[in-house]
Amino acid sequence: LVSPAARKLAAELGVDYRSIKGTGGRGRIERADVLAAADVMKRGPLEIVAASSAPLSAVTPTTDRIVPMTGVRARIAERMSQSAQSTARVTLIAEADATQLVGWREQLRRDFPQQAGAIGYNELFVVIAANALRAFPYMNATLRENGIHLLNEINVAVAVDTERGLLAPVIRQADQKSAIQIHQEFARLAELTRSGRIGPDDLSGSTFTITNLGMYEIDTFTPLINLPELAILGVGQVAARPVAVDDRVVVQKRVALSLSFDHRLVDGAPAARFLQRIKHLVEAPYALIPG
Repeated sequence: LVSPAARKLAAELGVDYRSIKGTGGRGRIERADVLAAADVMKRGPLEIVAASSAPLSAVTPTTDRIVPMTGVRARIAERMSQSAQSTARVTLIAEADATQLVGWREQLRRDFPQQAGAIGYNELFVVIAANALRAFPYMNATLRENGIHLLNEINVAVAVDTERGLLAPVIRQADQKSAIQIHQEFARLAELTRSGRIGPDDLSGSTFTITNLGMYEIDTFTPLINLPELAILGVGQVAARPVAVDDRVVVQKRVALSLSFDHRLVDGAPAARFLQRIKHLVEAPYALIPG
């Protein structure tokens, strides 16, 4: 498989794409693969250099660069270690037809260009997750000393990549907000987060987290739970894929969903039903979610 853009670039650079091993989904050859092959062609064959007979002690050592674990990075390291060591994490993976999800986003952008012209998938998944959490309240919970606390408020955090590290601003009472309201709130929080002006109040109090690696062409992964929450949803890329429908092969927009949850607080079957609800909402957002 070779993408049209990669095929065109290969012709321009004089690269035989048939000799390239693709790194995309299902071995698909992408532009980056063609560029890498062209770079190898420019450098020519590797020169074989005889090994030095000098003793190891005579080799000049290189100086490693040490990056101190301070600030946000130290806090992230502490929290991720705590999550990995103190939870019984299980990850369930499902794939959904994202055709209507894509259409929903396009309709919002078209119908509300001022309020939702730049709305992304993160905001739509906040709406979807909040709806599912309302239907499955045992997933909106935390473990405390005296038992499992089912939480009244549905506050959804969305992971944002920054120069300081990964931060997750919180959209409060997400189940009571429309997609446009969530988009406006997320845009405000993301700007504060990336500029380093986000306050602690906007980074605390979440009951569920969404982390999206789709923009990096990632499909599935196993996200660590954002303590003290019970679960976290990992969202992969929305991409066109061939699937069998009614004994025919068709091309659909698909998205992979990775749900990590703490097995101490909830069993596999209830967690699977929750993920199934999210899958159904992705596949039929018009029927289940008000615009």
